[in-house]
Amino acid sequence: MPQPTGETVIAVVGAGPRGTSFLDRLLAHLQRSPRRGDPALRVIIFDPAPHGPGRVWNPDQSPLYLMNTPASYPTAASEGPTCDQIPPSSVSCGFAQWRRRHAPAELRAAAAPDDADYPSRAAYGTYLRWLHQRVTAGLEDCGVVVERRSTAATRCAPHGRRYLLSTAQGQQEVDAAVLALGHIPARLNDPGERLAQAAQDLGLRYLAPAVPTDVDYDLLPQEENVLVRGMGLNFFDLMIQVTLGRGGSFRELPEAQPGRRLEYIPSGREPRLIAGSRRGTPYRAKSSAPGFIPEGVELVHFTDDAIDEAERRHDFLDFRAHLWPLILQDVLHTYYRTGPDAEPVAQEEGLAHPPVTHPPAERLPEAERFVRSLGRPFDGAAFTSHDDYQQHMLSYLVEDAATSDAGTASPLKMAIGALHAARMKLKELISQGRVAQASRIDDVETWFESLVEGAASGPPPQRIEELAALARAGVVEFLGPEPVFDVDRETGRFTAESPWVGAEEPYRAGYLLEAMMPANRVQLSESPLVAGLLKDGLARPQELIDSSGAPRAGKGFDVTPAPHRLISADGEICEGLYVLGLQLSSVQWGTAIAAESGGSPSGSARTLADADAAARAILGL
Repeated sequence: MPQPTGETVIAVVGAGPRGTSFLDRLLAHLQRSPRRGDPALRVIIFDPAPHGPGRVWNPDQSPLYLMNTPASYPTAASEGPTCDQIPPSSVSCGFAQWRRRHAPAELRAAAAPDDADYPSRAAYGTYLRWLHQRVTAGLEDCGVVVERRSTAATRCAPHGRRYLLSTAQGQQEVDAAVLALGHIPARLNDPGERLAQAAQDLGLRYLAPAVPTDVDYDLLPQEENVLVRGMGLNFFDLMIQVTLGRGGSFRELPEAQPGRRLEYIPSGREPRLIAGSRRGTPYRAKSSAPGFIPEGVELVHFTDDAIDEAERRHDFLDFRAHLWPLILQDVLHTYYRTGPDAEPVAQEEGLAHPPVTHPPAERLPEAERFVRSLGRPFDGAAFTSHDDYQQHMLSYLVEDAATSDAGTASPLKMAIGALHAARMKLKELISQGRVAQASRIDDVETWFESLVEGAASGPPPQRIEELAALARAGVVEFLGPEPVFDVDRETGRFTAESPWVGAEEPYRAGYLLEAMMPANRVQLSESPLVAGLLKDGLARPQELIDSSGAPRAGKGFDVTPAPHRLISADGEICEGLYVLGLQLSSVQWGTAIAAESGGSPSGSARTLADADAAARAILGL
């Protein structure tokens, strides 16, 4: 920490959005409490990727890649009501505000008046680069020496009361280091290792989980099968890059109904994507209703008062027993109050009119089956052939597009909006340590996380319209639920098939692509820095206890409450080593891409609160 003489050196390891947020908070505090008579302050920023956007938001990436939040949502700096608790710096600015005031003319022209559009990730990266440049200039105006190093930190070791950071360019002593690492490479799990080894043995191509900007989609052959595992957000990047990105086009059919409004015109250079996921379907599209959580969604059961009462009676909150029933009631309540002509949630389950404001407890089992079906709509169904499943999937995509298009008039998408609102509140409870560890492991991470991700964290609505058009054109086919990916060594090909789809032969291909991010688990990290911290004992995974009493290593580092300092293998607090972002996944649930503009620092703007806490601790405030 700060030395009595000389200079205080702060390392920021990772110059993406979270590193930039930390620098903005540092600037805000220096502007409000100028350092007088203190040692000089030097900030050294380490990142081989572009400083500000990092790899994920690189402004030079394909403009076809879209954010999955509307422009009104994200920010890397304090804005709006957030400023009441986290005062802004002189340059703090949210993304939507930047687009209106500072963006290049072509980005301002593309912006929707209500900021309800889904911008390109390159556009958000341009904002992050702009903010980073303004923040570092502001720090220099405050007398801070700022050094920018386009290299990765590969090791951090104790050095007396300081730390020694190693890079390919040499070593640097620092008083404090802020680890804002973002997505980092990870080792494959056992099935992935087996497929990768088979690919090496047989001369096949296996593309491992990766950030989309790191994937060379040009490797995929035209007019040949490519097996794809995963139909989340990475899948839509792949889908659009090998279609529009290879010269294909979509023709608009203005008079058609939702789900049928586009016709795909192939270029002839597309691969044939054979895609599968456990649920059998892609993530559901976002609603066209305004807002990150659709306007009109209000939680009337899963409220602070109800949660506090449950906590008073039970000490620690059990998700399945205490919180899930409240969430179900809100989902059902929202469904029935949406529109005068709302259809029953599930007639075959006995949920029928009239609409109810406070659904009785006896409806909850039926409501639970409905909510779980949102994530796995084809559970229990069998299909006679590949063609049979394609037709069911086309109907599913059309229905998804239609409910998205209906906006606030769609009971289904508004019910999902309530589920999403509950997810955001649950994130806050988990970050506060109020949900029992065993329940978090057995319930939240085991089944609720995938359910709510597939229902509420999907792509912009246009992506489902495009996917339906590609399916009709035969460019994309779907495997079915619970697909099995394997290798046939006799034919020298990857294979894929679903046990729920009747077919004489599996799909075969020489290429298999994992359409997903690397695992966010520190013990699997291939980052030399993270692996070294664990090996040298400066860090350890947080240990969680499941319902059987057995210990499990958590996904993220073991850290103190905010400011999140590393805890060593010996249980000692590593003063001066702070963690921001994805490697906090043992104490925070989810991997938010950004803070919400105007959000609560204890909830949707927590990334700013974490950055602020680290800046205050380093400055001794």
